[in-house]
Amino acid sequence: MDFTKLSEFQNWMSDSWRIPGSTCVAYVNGEKVYEHSAGYADVEKGEKMKGDELMFMYSITKVVTTLCALQLLEKGMFHLNDTLDYYMPEFSDMKVRKTDENGNEIIVPAEKKLLVRDLFQMTCGYDYNLETEQIKARMSEPGKISTMEMARALAETPLLFEPGDKWCYGLGHDILAAFVEKLTGQRFADYVKENVFEPVGMKDSYFHLPEEELEKRMAQQYVFDDATVSYKPIGKGNWAVFGDEYDSGGAGVISTVSDIALLAKVIAGGGVTDSGKRIISKASIDLWRTNCLDDKQMFHYCWDALKGYGYGLGVRTHIDRAKSGSLSSIGEFGWTGAAGGFLIIDPDRNVALYYAHHMQNNQEYFTNPRLRNLFYSCLEY
Repeated sequence: MDFTKLSEFQNWMSDSWRIPGSTCVAYVNGEKVYEHSAGYADVEKGEKMKGDELMFMYSITKVVTTLCALQLLEKGMFHLNDTLDYYMPEFSDMKVRKTDENGNEIIVPAEKKLLVRDLFQMTCGYDYNLETEQIKARMSEPGKISTMEMARALAETPLLFEPGDKWCYGLGHDILAAFVEKLTGQRFADYVKENVFEPVGMKDSYFHLPEEELEKRMAQQYVFDDATVSYKPIGKGNWAVFGDEYDSGGAGVISTVSDIALLAKVIAGGGVTDSGKRIISKASIDLWRTNCLDDKQMFHYCWDALKGYGYGLGVRTHIDRAKSGSLSSIGEFGWTGAAGGFLIIDPDRNVALYYAHHMQNNQEYFTNPRLRNLFYSCLEY
């Protein structure tokens, strides 16, 4: 294996293209085979990216959340086809936004029940609107809400469509975090720490940190401006998290590239940690990465970066090489994050990679397919 061209690509993106700085770690057969950082953690201060910087994982959190829920599935605590209101009665009287014969929006009782699988699959009828009147009304004070209160606010929010009718990227995994709390009686962040972070050895992974710790250890966060073709710093805050009581199952994890890569290594290797503890079964990993969308739902799963990919239980999953143009295995799976996280897990080849920069408007349509193909081609040298 020769990863020269992968590191050269990382360097080029930081030296000559749009990325301030990046870090990447990869494993093959449980052994770390690649680790490289390029560019700057803080351009304005001239601080080089070293690889141990904290970053907001944003939607990479969804992989952690669905892993936790699958652990409970393995314990028989629920079934995917159960109705959500069996466990969370606040979801028993759902409303749906529809259009009447005159083209006016109306809100009517839902004809179908939300299933637990709808939370995993993003077929539950929620988008990513964090500014609804229901959410604001549930806040104990402006900008402060708990994980369970967020779920209750969403239960009061009319759905965009009947459960199961479409795929729509949204807040389903935040409800899934509350679902884990309901089943276990634990705060979600505590459950994740006890059942994922600690057994895997993720010593730099958290849901909340004091501002002074973020200021000291976090890479500067940027946003890319297409109009000026430049990036600018935006500070070290997470727009998707409302205060320290909200353990966002969709976007709340703070971590390092090394920690997330270590988790990916464990999953790619079949779910057993270096200390010998199993955190998930191979059978669950296979279910996780099975395309769960039907033809109607797939029609709405139409992002350009996901061509040739289906959607499993909260993750993209490779199903068609001809459409994807990807060199990865069929069944390779993972997800991305709003600030540039890109996760590859390939159990068939026991391969795992995690790449991240820390910039919103993250350019993933350009970076991710190239990074994936560069990585897989390097495995052949």
